[in-house]
Amino acid sequence: MEKKINRYIRLIKQALTDYKWALYYFQMLILNPNSRRLIAHLFSCFLPKSQNLKIELETKKNIKTLQEYGLVVLENFVTKAQVEEMKSYLSPKLCFDRQRPENGKFSAPKSAHKFCIHAYYAPEDIIDTPHLLDLANETRVLSIIEDRFGAKPTISLIQIWWLLAGFDVEANLNERYFANPEEFHRDVDDWSEIKLFIYLTDVDEDSGCHAFIKKSHTWLLPPRTRDLDMNNHDFPIVNNLTKITGEAGLAWLENSYVLHRSLVPKNKDRLLVAVTYTLSALPFGPKIPLRPHPENSQFDTYINRIYLN
Repeated sequence: MEKKINRYIRLIKQALTDYKWALYYFQMLILNPNSRRLIAHLFSCFLPKSQNLKIELETKKNIKTLQEYGLVVLENFVTKAQVEEMKSYLSPKLCFDRQRPENGKFSAPKSAHKFCIHAYYAPEDIIDTPHLLDLANETRVLSIIEDRFGAKPTISLIQIWWLLAGFDVEANLNERYFANPEEFHRDVDDWSEIKLFIYLTDVDEDSGCHAFIKKSHTWLLPPRTRDLDMNNHDFPIVNNLTKITGEAGLAWLENSYVLHRSLVPKNKDRLLVAVTYTLSALPFGPKIPLRPHPENSQFDTYINRIYLN
């Protein structure tokens, strides 16, 4: 009981000191996808929009796929040369274990601690990754997301992390990642949320591939839940299960309300980029912009305001 009271006190303090936390906690109370879409539409009416937004035929097909299935693979999005330059830049950078930050930084994956599952790069290093901001601001990506949102998105969070295969299972039995290995979840961070994912390593079914349940972003789950077990026979889960595998450079956009998870890696480490687009700023991103807005760049100042001043 005392733990629960202390948790509520901490949440209230967060909400009072930063309005983004208040918005974040409020929207988590409403899990019905139909209600969330309605509120997102109303919210988008008050946000900036691109003038004369033109959407090409191929982009329209991408929008339709994303709308129907909750995920769309982006063909010919990242080149092999871009992947190699990104990996080369990240190679000397150090990572940290978000679950155990007290253990300091280390080189991943070779020097990761045996109890570490996810090794994250620091935001200050991520922001300078070659090609990353260009890909995050690619016209096709922003057009798809603005069409779905009904307004310009905000790049709220940029992450790059390793999903490691060499961890100690016994040291992580209490982690949700292992406690419920058949469980898929929805992200509930904002009224509308779409993520851009990019594999920076080759990924097969044994290297922690991303998996999602097609069309599940529209499902009405049991009250007050955002998780679903693979063995739940009330939903067509197994028939709609899709595993995302492919070579480094494979990229996709995903509606974060689709049921998804990463599978447990068996023998290979996975390196992944994730760019989160939302209607409003999230409380997890940088408190102040990390870099000045590049001179002569075409980056939209509103979309990039969290990371670029």
